[in-house]
Amino acid sequence: MLRILFPEKAGLRRSVFGTALVLRVVPVLMLIAGSGFFLSGVSHAADSVEHATVLDHTSVTYLSHCGGCHGIEGVSGSSFVPTLRNAVGGFACTDEGRAYLIRVPGVSMSLIRDDQILADVMNFVMFRLAGTSLPAGFRPYTAAEIHQWRGEPLSVLDFMAQRGQTLGRSLTACAQKAAKKL
Repeated sequence: MLRILFPEKAGLRRSVFGTALVLRVVPVLMLIAGSGFFLSGVSHAADSVEHATVLDHTSVTYLSHCGGCHGIEGVSGSSFVPTLRNAVGGFACTDEGRAYLIRVPGVSMSLIRDDQILADVMNFVMFRLAGTSLPAGFRPYTAAEIHQWRGEPLSVLDFMAQRGQTLGRSLTACAQKAAKKL
């Protein structure tokens, strides 16, 4: 090994081949040695941190595909990206509103290509983030609904107006349903 890494110390002349070999072998050896360190830490991390937060697959999928814009807790910044927390459930009082949430480009064209996983994420949004806005008796999204509605993505000139009109009709339906219960 000494001859490969330090040929001049072994009384040999460094060759171009030897230099190229060192530049290839040493990083690989360092990577292999280092990976044992990192892998050993991973296997013990869950055991060494008491009360650590463990996220399920659906939460991680939401965070990695939606949380960047809509916020980790469903609260987005002041922009055209809507806040989900205690608000998104307002769309769920009508079939039009339910479909709208799936047909928006961020959902219908999401990189989450599996319809069941996307249904799970949308149900996470509704049950965990919609909070006080979720109407009683909300029907969870199904993979079949996701498949149908994402095949019909929204394409409108004034997206904000469309969102306002759809939400308005859905909130009116929510109010009418609540009034009937009184």
